[in-house]
This record gives sequence, C-alpha cells and structure tokens, in this order.
Amino acid sequence: MSKLRSVSTAFWSDPFIEDLTPSEKLLFLYLITNDKTNMLGIYEVSIKKISFDTGLNKDIIEKALKEFERLSKVKYIKNHVVLVNFMKHQNYNTNMKKSAIDIYNSLPKDLKDNSLDISKDNPLKGFESLLNHYGMVSKYEVEVEVEEETELEEETKEPINWQSLLDFLNGALNKKYKVFPETVKKSYRTRLKEGFTKANIMNAITNASKDQFHIDNKYKHLTIEFFSRADKLDKFSQIESINTSTTTNQKAMKYDD
Repeated sequence: MSKLRSVSTAFWSDPFIEDLTPSEKLLFLYLITNDKTNMLGIYEVSIKKISFDTGLNKDIIEKALKEFERLSKVKYIKNHVVLVNFMKHQNYNTNMKKSAIDIYNSLPKDLKDNSLDISKDNPLKGFESLLNHYGMVSKYEVEVEVEEETELEEETKEPINWQSLLDFLNGALNKKYKVFPETVKKSYRTRLKEGFTKANIMNAITNASKDQFHIDNKYKHLTIEFFSRADKLDKFSQIESINTSTTTNQKAMKYDD
C-alpha cells in the first residue's frame, strides 16, 4: 500500500541541501521519500536497489552516504538506512507508536540498544524510550503535518538580532547568506531556551572558523543550520584555542564523529 509523505517547499532552501551536489540531493530526497521509509525512520534497502531506483552509480551512492553520516544526517548500517532525527519531527497517535515499536523490535540486534526495554504493553513509555535513543531529518526536510509555528522570538529570554548574527557569521566564514530561514530561526530559539547564549553561538562560529579541517574544506560544512545544532555548539563554543597544526584527519575525528 502506498504511503503519503509530503516534503516541505523549504527543503530546497535548507543550507544543508543547498551545499549538496545534484546527485547528493537526489539521493537524500530518495532516502526520505522512497516506499521503504517507515515511521521509525530505519529501514532496509540495498545499495543495488537505491542505484536501480535513482539511476545513480553505486560508487556515488556509497560516497554520498559516508558524507551524510559525517554530517550526522543519515547512517547506513548493514544494509539499513537510519534517518537521523526523523522520529523527533513526526506526529504519532497511539497505534502509530505501537507500530513504531513493532518495527524496532524486528530490527537486527546490531541496530538495537540492549539496555532499552521497548514494549507495546506501555506504548507511551516504550515510544518515549525510542524517541530518546533513536531517530535522532529535520522538520523542514520531511513533514507529515504542517504545524503553525507558535514560538515567538520574544518568548526567549535572550532574543537574537538576526541581522547582526548573520553579518557576524558571513564575516567569519566569508559567506554571503542574506536571510535566516524561519525554520532555522526556530532551532536557534530552541537552543536559547535550552540554556545556550548568544555568546556561545558567537564563540562557536569564531572557533569553527579557525578549525583547520573546516579551513581546508573552505567552510563548506559550516552553514547557518550547522550552528543551530546543540551538538555543534557544545563542541565549538567551549574550545578556547585551536591548534591549526593538527592534521585534517584528526580534526575530522574530533569534531565530526
């Protein structure tokens, strides 16, 4: 039976998508919309099948999957696609939660956390455990329902001057972003509510701009969205100094694992 999966028009203005090659864009769109996708965001599909459906060369697919994994967007484990953050941005009723639990329990052992007790007997508790450990693609990439944004900037304790932040980011990274997408603004507001400050964001931008890995890659991976993520703010805002003599591979392991 076919499934309806809508893709937001904001998909194409996402900085992550803008930085992809045409082949990578096609592959990423395929991964979030093909008929094997499920409400868990974890499903089995072979490279051969992906190649047949998309017409992409297997080498291109494997290279792109590695890049997606490095950017914490998609993982490919034992012929299984894991869409990172997928579950956190879907709307589930009770039956859907039970179905997600069934899908999880049918996964190979290598894809499950043995420390978790995921049972349909208590779907709310079981699903919450799943939500906290799995399915970690963002809301503007895939949407099941469109929700009206209710978070207003004045609700945060520390409103952001978007133009000032944009000017600072462009200056530090030699970029030419003109506006912040509304969906990304929402992510920044969430970071503020979680306890990050404007100073943390500024420090993260400054430190990342000094990182040799990102310098060598001409800041390709440093986007507006990049600095709206809690894990990246954690890593870069706390760094007091950067040793630019560290090798590119060491940097890649340190910051992008």
